[in-house]
Amino acid sequence: MTEAEEDAASAAAQSLAVVSNEKLVNYLRRIVPVILEDYDNLEVNALDRAFNDKNGVEALRKFIADPQARALLVSRHTAIAEEDEDNVDAAPASVMEAFFTISADIHYTSPKMTGVIVVKRGQVVEAEKPLSFQLRLMTLSEGSPYETLHDYVAGAVAPYFKSFVRESGKADREGDKMAASMEKKIAELEMGLLHLQQNIDIPEITLVVHPAVASVIKKAVENNTKPKVADFGDKVEDSTFLNNLQNQVSKWIREIQKVTKLDRDPSSGTALQEVSFWLNLERALLRIQEKRESPEVALTLDVLKHGKRFHATVSFDTDTGLKQAIATVNDYNPLMKDFPINDLLSATELDRIRLSVQAIFTHLRKIRNTKYPIQRALRLVEAISRDVVTQLLKVLGTRRLMVIAFDEFEKVMANVFEVFSTWDDEYDKLQGLMRDIVKKKRDEHLKMVWRVNFSHKRLQGRMEQMRKFRRQHEQLRTVIVRVLRPNILNQSMTESVIEREMADVKPEVLALEAADANAIEEVNLAYDNVKEVDGLDISKEGSEAWEAAMRRYEDRIDRVETRITARLRDQVRENAIFCKADK
Repeated sequence: MTEAEEDAASAAAQSLAVVSNEKLVNYLRRIVPVILEDYDNLEVNALDRAFNDKNGVEALRKFIADPQARALLVSRHTAIAEEDEDNVDAAPASVMEAFFTISADIHYTSPKMTGVIVVKRGQVVEAEKPLSFQLRLMTLSEGSPYETLHDYVAGAVAPYFKSFVRESGKADREGDKMAASMEKKIAELEMGLLHLQQNIDIPEITLVVHPAVASVIKKAVENNTKPKVADFGDKVEDSTFLNNLQNQVSKWIREIQKVTKLDRDPSSGTALQEVSFWLNLERALLRIQEKRESPEVALTLDVLKHGKRFHATVSFDTDTGLKQAIATVNDYNPLMKDFPINDLLSATELDRIRLSVQAIFTHLRKIRNTKYPIQRALRLVEAISRDVVTQLLKVLGTRRLMVIAFDEFEKVMANVFEVFSTWDDEYDKLQGLMRDIVKKKRDEHLKMVWRVNFSHKRLQGRMEQMRKFRRQHEQLRTVIVRVLRPNILNQSMTESVIEREMADVKPEVLALEAADANAIEEVNLAYDNVKEVDGLDISKEGSEAWEAAMRRYEDRIDRVETRITARLRDQVRENAIFCKADK
């Protein structure tokens, strides 16, 4: 928007009658306690104090009338009462006090903050329109902002946008690439937030330097000389000073071990977490290596060597495990670097999922150039399988597979089973490669490692059931259309012929027999039982619901099949009689 347009919009906004502070406060006073679950109104007084505070009044005024202030933040904070503030962990719930702040800008304060964000739709909050029509609400909960933002994008923004694009037909218009491009960007945003949320933080360690060592180095820098042991004078012979330095080195060892001994369970979490762990660990170890080679550490070790404290200097290099850890991450680096997991996590189409699976398995073949454990690699592949399930459910979740037309259903299923087929083919190749690696290493204890549990196999089994069910149901519908319908409409006629003949046909001949109509209605009702169930829910509860729906369907269809069999028998008999009479 240009500056002139902004001025025009601002002038137009100023000409509108805006809502009063009091009316907005009354609205928020009803809404906020409900959203934040203050059902006993214990915090209403605290909320009122925030609304009446001069900063709160100014924030409300700005939000109502200023076109530049698009949102209002009502944030809730907790504090410990003064009588027990020295013992936070032991403070009972009754000692916790809540206070609110009102702000016309959205900001982050602490992980313990909760709140409600009010976003206005127009330039100002008008007096003549209902507030519910002019305001949108969002909630902020305790914990990581990455988690909150990811929940909004993954749970609401992405599916709502996909549904709108699909229902409006924008995705099918040739030349309209904007919607598809935007859907991809939203998926990338979702993936990025997930990446940040799942990122495993490696602790940042600090190697505290003895003040005497720091002082010597500072003087050497000032004199533009290299610090040396002789600069300490008689201190290098002082056992107390040497003991202090040795204790300092022992602390360094424990600090460094916090990183070098880090590991994670590869059987839990996602593939992204495994990849991020090793990449982050590599960066952390390189930072520690820089600190290890710093003048402060080198000079400290030189002083200990001069004082014949060899145990401290040797253990610093051996007990930290730094060299071994760096060697490990360097060895794993070819496998973890540029791992194409993001292509899978941002895929919005089935074909993209298939291609990303192919790319991932191609990349996994780099394992032959590393010492990455085979057991761990299998757990990584299991994690990738879980990620595939997540993406498939995201893509298929808005398709309503049991409701869409059968032809479209078949196309979707063909694409889904191409993903499963690609996985099977690629995994067979990878498994062959890993078996060769095991043989070359002569690792006899790895004979039992090939048991894997791929999450997508359960989904694949359910989708095979869904495909078989819909095909059988479609065949049944075809039989019903051929058998249970009026004879006159069973013939191949043009509409004009039908209209002419219908004038001379009695109504009871045109109408379906009551039993036939009931049979068709029975089939429709039977299928409705299945449509109401989420076929993609492969949890225990979802499986039980699916099996129950199948049983209800079979019970209804049994009666219909009996009716069809009787009708077919009658038609065969009538045809036989007709043929005899014709002869």
